[in-house]
Amino acid sequence: MPGLYIHVPFCRRKCGYCDFASEAGKEDRIDSYLEALSGEAAAYTGLTGTFDTLYIGGGTPSLLSPGQLKELLSAVSKLTGPVEKLKESTFEANPESLDGEKAALLKKTGMNRISLGLQAGQDKLLKTLGRIAMKSDFLAAFNTLRTAGFTNINADLMCGLPGQTAGDFTAGLDWLLKLRPEHISLYALEVHGNTPFSAAGVREEPEAAAEMYEAAAIMLKRAGLERYEISNFSRPGKEAIHNLNYWEQGDYLGLGTGAASYIDGERRANTADTAGYIKAGLAGLAIPCQYRETLPGRKKKAERIMLGLRKTAGIELPDDIFIEFNEEISRLTAAGLLEKTGNRIKIKEDRLYISNAVFREFV
Repeated sequence: MPGLYIHVPFCRRKCGYCDFASEAGKEDRIDSYLEALSGEAAAYTGLTGTFDTLYIGGGTPSLLSPGQLKELLSAVSKLTGPVEKLKESTFEANPESLDGEKAALLKKTGMNRISLGLQAGQDKLLKTLGRIAMKSDFLAAFNTLRTAGFTNINADLMCGLPGQTAGDFTAGLDWLLKLRPEHISLYALEVHGNTPFSAAGVREEPEAAAEMYEAAAIMLKRAGLERYEISNFSRPGKEAIHNLNYWEQGDYLGLGTGAASYIDGERRANTADTAGYIKAGLAGLAIPCQYRETLPGRKKKAERIMLGLRKTAGIELPDDIFIEFNEEISRLTAAGLLEKTGNRIKIKEDRLYISNAVFREFV
């Protein structure tokens, strides 16, 4: 069981683009939620010590108080064993809720990687996104993490934002690169239903985002961050191990509201209703599922290909899968979208941004 994901669904404010399982202004539920989460974790004690990686995401995990963080990490360690012995342990944080005390606590308890949300390099754009933290807050939090001893920090950055120019994007990325983070995740804006952006009629700008993506790839490579997955760039040896397990169709357990799991070929996700999650957890009942599915043979193989193609190195296919999907592979290769070397296939570097056109062939 390589990966353990823990979801913390609480935020101080919901960003305009966010469609994750999260809720704002409900901090009074956190203690009950942690109790329910501890109960859910107890159902998997048979997996204790089998995890390689840990990822605590949200929501905003850094919104928790130091005492609540201790409670969370105590519950987690009952499954993982000593956190410091894991290959990788990531904690998501937002700048406005991360201080020196929390950073020191995370370091002391063995967390070795922090993912810090920046999203944009201009305050005007951060306000458009509905972010609380401004650029100066990110800088303060980043420096706090360095002072606490963290040597593996990821920063999230977005492109294709409303009102964002190419100059805004490259200036923001240039500023971020001067801080020398070990990893950068780059995402184009996607407008999903049931979000404030959708309600406001905000539109995606895929062409502008594509240009920013390509400019970023060049800048990041020059700065020593290699693209190893469609949206992720890292310094050597700093690739996200937890996420690589997803893309290699490895097993993982997800705990908390909306958390997804993939175990022995079955995919399932917990309810996205935090109140319902807490109610079931405190009553000692099984956590309700949003869905549960086991992919049949060909669909499972197709998913394996799609996930593997997210990596810039591509995927080495066994003979049987290569033969079964030879028609699709040959068509994509002839169209100039795939490169093929023996049984290894990968999306061409200059076609990564239109990867969805490749993935559709395997659906």
